[in-house]
Amino acid sequence: MTFSSHPLGLRVRPTDGEIGARILYLFGGGYMLGSPASRRKTAGHLARSAHAEVWVASYRLAPEHPFPAAFDDATAAFRALPADLPSFVAGDSSGGGLAAAVGSAEGADGLILFSPWGDLTCSGGTMDANAAVDIECTRDSLLEMAGWYAGTHDRRDPRISPALASGGRLPPLLAFAGSDEILLDDARRLVARSVRGDLVVGDGMQHVWPIWDGVFPEAGEAMARAGSWIRDASSGGSSS
Repeated sequence: MTFSSHPLGLRVRPTDGEIGARILYLFGGGYMLGSPASRRKTAGHLARSAHAEVWVASYRLAPEHPFPAAFDDATAAFRALPADLPSFVAGDSSGGGLAAAVGSAEGADGLILFSPWGDLTCSGGTMDANAAVDIECTRDSLLEMAGWYAGTHDRRDPRISPALASGGRLPPLLAFAGSDEILLDDARRLVARSVRGDLVVGDGMQHVWPIWDGVFPEAGEAMARAGSWIRDASSGGSSS
């Protein structure tokens, strides 16, 4: 695996085998925290599993840079990817919602979403149903971050809340969410909006559990499935 700095952020490339796709990866952190370096290991695991080059994009963060800064930066990063291979967008948490928004607007070949935050109004049913078992996120904390990012802009804007979009369809996607997280319904609604979507619900899992590949087996299995999905979609197969 090779890691190198790039104007877009961080570029990760497997050292063995052919590269079949490029993946723009958008880190999570509530639009307020994080950096490409925070997803260095995740990008490496995904690059190896998917036989793909992964570009972890840098984007401006709130509150200093509210919407549409992150969306504009991520869109510019996607457009900067070389066009010689299929292009996918992946992300976790807020980065997953941003990936869905950018991938939809730009016509990505597919999406990989880890516990995506796709509704900044926080109206999903699991916000209440899973409140007692989610040990990482709360509706109040999400609403606070949503306010810093969206500001006075309508949070139902599909560039902010792609799960609430009323028109158009998302590209093919594979989403992951934990059975015990409050954002489970966000993933469900994004899958329902896809032209061909699949959802993997990790039994007893918490927020962004697949990024812990190498720490516990369920995360490794999820990353392997994400990589297989990318490889299949890149070759024109029927992803599942």
